[in-house]
Amino acid sequence: MSDRRRTGRTGSTARISTVTVTGDGVRVGDVITVGGIPHVVRDVRGVQPARKRVEFEDGNAYVLGRHHPIEVARPSPPVTA
Repeated sequence: MSDRRRTGRTGSTARISTVTVTGDGVRVGDVITVGGIPHVVRDVRGVQPARKRVEFEDGNAYVLGRHHPIEVARPSPPVTA
């Protein structure tokens, strides 16, 4: 797991961690890179018995196996300085 910190306009620091999760562990707000392009997850739904449909903010969607490992960038709540 790695992490980066980003300082926002308000002076707060957001922490972004890169974690490996399975399809069951993908959350709204996670950032998944597909084809070199980062996509922010807008919605996650179960489809078929062992699949998750991940919808991105740009309207694209991806179907992922529930037990398929995938790397995501996950922002943590900002820490005020």
